[in-house]
Amino acid sequence: MVQIIDTVRRHLGWCPMTAAVQNSTQEQNTSSKPVSDEDPGPVERRALLYVRLAWFVIGLSWLITLAFLPYLPETIPVHWNIFGEADEFATGLFGAFYLPVILTVTAIILMKLPRFDQMRRSIDRVRDIYNIMIFSIASLMLAMQVMVLLTSSGVDLPVAIILPMMMGFLFIIIGSLLPYIGRNTTMGIRLPWTIRDEKVWEMTHENGGPLFVIAGVLVVLGSPVAGIWAMSLMEVIVLGTILYISIWSYRLSKSGTPGM
Repeated sequence: MVQIIDTVRRHLGWCPMTAAVQNSTQEQNTSSKPVSDEDPGPVERRALLYVRLAWFVIGLSWLITLAFLPYLPETIPVHWNIFGEADEFATGLFGAFYLPVILTVTAIILMKLPRFDQMRRSIDRVRDIYNIMIFSIASLMLAMQVMVLLTSSGVDLPVAIILPMMMGFLFIIIGSLLPYIGRNTTMGIRLPWTIRDEKVWEMTHENGGPLFVIAGVLVVLGSPVAGIWAMSLMEVIVLGTILYISIWSYRLSKSGTPGM
């Protein structure tokens, strides 16, 4: 049993909520280097794992849609307003496979981007975090597809509450990862002053990560209470958090002194 747990930990390396190992000095110095011919290194192992998980989620989205096809109506909702009311529809197979197609194309683009030299150098040390972002987005879109299929099949779901809660969970994951993202030009809180200054980048992400997590938790817990206003609540919390950390980061870059 112990060997099984050790094997799982070695391959996973970390989860979004316990990623402190990514920030250790030893990890930063050695994570992107193979430790042997057989072992590609912890970052590469984690990056490969989350790519595989992302493709598993993508395949699952297609299989679930195929299973639902006999029960779907001719018209399928593909967009909702802030009150959770469907306001855009598609018909036939296009409506059924709308999200799986978008998910697949998005994943392919995101997975191909690091092949460009400049981007590959930028995210070399955080390839695993980049891939877990892809996996998280894929999981969110799978959850949305399941919601679409269920509502289209006649199941009465509180879409106005479910959608912001999904986004809240994604925000929690993003916030958990932010403190461990090194300076790059691809992901993170990429502002002119954070990209220019390593220290500003580091402090912005260290302080912004917990704020994003708190914002996500507030959205998840507040959505059932807000009811049809849950989307508006999410927008206020998310935009407020982004605006706050951006202003705080800008002031830090000008003054050189923290002060939350």
